[in-house]
This record gives sequence, structure tokens and C-alpha cells, in this order.
Amino acid sequence: MKTRYSSSLLAFFFFFIISAFFIHSTSNTLPSPDDRSSGCGLDFHYSYQPSGYCLVPKRKIIQWDSISTPLCCRNALVAFSLALAQRSSNQTNGSIFLKQSQWDNCGGPFRNQKQVSLQYCGFDKFYYSDSKCTNLSVSTVQQRSEFQSVLDSCSRLSSSFDWCGNCSRALLTMRNSMMEESKDHENDVDVKALCGLAAVISIAAAKWTETSLIGNLYNCFESLDNLDPGYVKLKNSMLKAIIAIIIATITVMLVLALIKYVAKSKRNRRRKPRKASKEITTTWSGLYRFSKAEIDAAIGFYPEIKYLGRGSAGQVYKGVLPSGQVVAIKHMNRSNNTDSFTREVEGLSRVRHPNLVCLFGCCIEGGEHFLVYEYCPSGNLAQHLLRKDVVLTWERRVKILRDCAIALRHLHHNIDGCIVHRDIKARDVNLGKRPLSDFEDPRLNGNLNKADFESILQIAVLCVAKSGKGRPTINDVFEEIDKAWKNTKAEMVNLSSNKETSSSAIPSKSSDVFPV
Repeated sequence: MKTRYSSSLLAFFFFFIISAFFIHSTSNTLPSPDDRSSGCGLDFHYSYQPSGYCLVPKRKIIQWDSISTPLCCRNALVAFSLALAQRSSNQTNGSIFLKQSQWDNCGGPFRNQKQVSLQYCGFDKFYYSDSKCTNLSVSTVQQRSEFQSVLDSCSRLSSSFDWCGNCSRALLTMRNSMMEESKDHENDVDVKALCGLAAVISIAAAKWTETSLIGNLYNCFESLDNLDPGYVKLKNSMLKAIIAIIIATITVMLVLALIKYVAKSKRNRRRKPRKASKEITTTWSGLYRFSKAEIDAAIGFYPEIKYLGRGSAGQVYKGVLPSGQVVAIKHMNRSNNTDSFTREVEGLSRVRHPNLVCLFGCCIEGGEHFLVYEYCPSGNLAQHLLRKDVVLTWERRVKILRDCAIALRHLHHNIDGCIVHRDIKARDVNLGKRPLSDFEDPRLNGNLNKADFESILQIAVLCVAKSGKGRPTINDVFEEIDKAWKNTKAEMVNLSSNKETSSSAIPSKSSDVFPV
């Protein structure tokens, strides 16, 4: 069964498949005390946001100019420091850090990103010891001469970058002072990391009740990593080199822009004046310009008009051309102006891919716009997923997922420029605390690869993240889906060889569907 999918619905189908596999959960993806062994002593009542960076090879950053950790663990450090800050705000005379036994109990992975843990992130040594910075309490830090300066600077945080810089510099100054007093502990794991973390937790604990300020504080530190007074001073020679590079880059860009402008002007002068509607379609290579009469004849071929569907862009009809070819004709809503219609057709006219429906031509006449597409006789993907007589097998679903990912990757990396749908109907997918079996399509009767199933669910969660920072690229998505497809193909080969050796008389079943 060979079915191709329309680019305007392809992104929606990609996530529709995911929602067909899974029963959506409405609970939060938050680590709670139950997610960690009893005795941890921390309350994870706030949200840990999964990071899309965990899908790419391991890379390290210096977070808050103090702590070396994989890029994947950026959100985890925020989560742990917030939990420690909440604890310290309730008991200011107690130690900022937990005892080693308690900290070890907090070492389990987060439920919604299992590779992130204390050990993976390098946080497993951040516990109470005889080191100067790990045996401090919030009240002790608040008595330091630098603390009030930090508090004043960070209390004025807003959208102003200057105040963010003042807050970061004041905090780093206090951290450096704390490090100077800890020189007799140079054999500790990382005095700089421990003192920096203690400083951040102390400020957050002091302002714990001011929720918006806490958010601004952590956003400030994230945007100004590595801002240290010892690093911001550049030598004159280096500064001159940077300025020279910037000037050279701008000069090259201006020259290229001038060349492009001159070339475009020459092309425009060679063209003969044409009517606006005619000039538009001459730039769409490979497209046929239909007349309104041809469109009406194609739609009116059948005794009754056949509707294929309706979307936000317009109504879709089934039609037949004079050659006998069946097509799908989209009548665009009048709310779509000519400029946006032109841009859409110019982009689609250059796209050709086996998994994308082909655009044959268009019609612009009498204030009405039509698009003529290739017709898919096998129906759309939703019809196959929702059929009650047969069920798509796990192998077929993974294959469709991979085909959709390939098509989306082709659009995102189109040679003439990235094409993004921008109107995805993107349902939310939340893991919560429910077991994976709760998200399975019960009609599959457990006939699926559990490991691949979990991988697909994890990447679905990241794809619908509210923040764009945590979403993976289409390349990352394809890599994960392609791994699942390769595993599925290997299982299919093994299953086929086992059937052949066991009995050649048993009739084989379709690998695409099976009856309910």
C-alpha cells in the first residue's frame, strides 16, 4: 500500500500518529518526593523541564561560571538548587547542603528524562563536608559583608540587561571571596563549584517568597554564564582584532548585497511588462495555469459534487481533468490575500519528494484562488488509523512515522530555503507517573517493541514542549525514529526466518494490518 502525504497536513499527521498510539495523561511531568528514595529531604514541587539537548552528543558547559556539567544537565542544576533553596529558606540556621547519605538518596534519575541524575551530571559530590563552602548555613552567608551588595543588585532585576550584569558581578565577587577563605581545602572536588552553588542558593533562599524575582534571577545567570570580572577585560590587541573582523564581515555583506541588487535590477530591465496575474505564474516553473472554466468542469465531472475535506485554508473537492486524471482541488478562502497565496505557491512549486503530494497547478481568476493537487486514492492517514475493521501493525506505524520525519526534514532543509508549516494542530503529550502500558493502543495487544515505544514517547514529549529551547531539531527527531525503524526491520527479518523454518504450510499475514 503506497500512500503519499500532503505537506500541508504532514506535520499534523506526524503528531496525530503519536496521539493514536498513546492515551494522553493530564498529570504534570514533575519529580516529586515519591520519585526519589525516602530520606532525600528535598521537595520537588516545581517543574523539571526536560531538555532537548539530551538528544545530541554529550557536550559540557560551565554553568554560572562555576560548575562544569553536560549541556543536558542545565535544567537539572536549576531544579536541585531550587529544592535546596526552599529547604534553606525554612531553616536558615541549618546547613545549605545535605549530608552525604541524604544526598545519595536524591541520586535517582528524573522520571521524564531518565539519563539525568546526580552521577551523570557530576553533582554527586555536592554534599555537606568539612569544606568551608559546604558547611555553611544561609544565616552565615547573610552575615558576610558582600551579601547585602548582592541582595541589593539582584533585587532590582527586571528586563534590564545592566541590572542583570550588576547582579552577576556582585554574586561572583562574593563567590571569589568565599573561595579565598577556602584555600586550605584545595583537595576538595571543586571549591569554585561548591562556593558558587552556595552563593546562588543563599540568594534564592533569602528571596524565596518573591516568585517572579526567583525566575528573573535564574534567567539572569543562564544568560550570563562565565561573566567573571577577571574575564571581561580584553587586551587592546584582541579588541582591535575583533573590531577588524566585524568591520571586514560587514563590508563583505554590503558588497554581496550590492552585487545581488545590481543583478536583480538587470534581470528586471530585460523583462517585458506583463499583467500582474500573468507575471506571477511565469515564475512558477512546472505548474499549469488553469482557467476558472477548467476548474468548474473538473469539479462538476461527477453528478454530485464530491467533498474531500475542509481546513482552515479552504474547501477541498475531488475532480477529474479532461485527460481523465483524478485530482484534489482546494478552493482557498477569500480571507487569504494574493501575496500570501503567491508566496505559498512559489514555495510548493519547487518541492518534489516521494512522501509529499505533488502540486500540479493553480487558478487565479475573478478574485478566487484554487490549487490543484495529486489525488491519493488510498485515503488519508487518519482514515487508516481510525478504521474499526483492521488495525495498523506496529511495524507499519513506525514506517509511517519515519516517512513523515523524512518529508519534514526535506522541507526544513529545502535547497531554496526552509519551509515551515506554521499551522500545526502540535496535542500535548505528558508522561506523568503512569506506566508505559497506559499509553499503548490496546488494539495492538502488546505487539510492539517496548524500548522503541518509550523512545518515541520521549521524543514526542520534547517535540510539544512549550518552550522552543527544549525542542529537538528535525534531524534529532529523524535519528530517533530511524533507530526504531531499524530495530523493527531486524525483528521482522528474525520473525520471518523463524516462521519459514517452523512451518512452510502456515499462511503468512500482512505486515501492514491485521483484522480486529
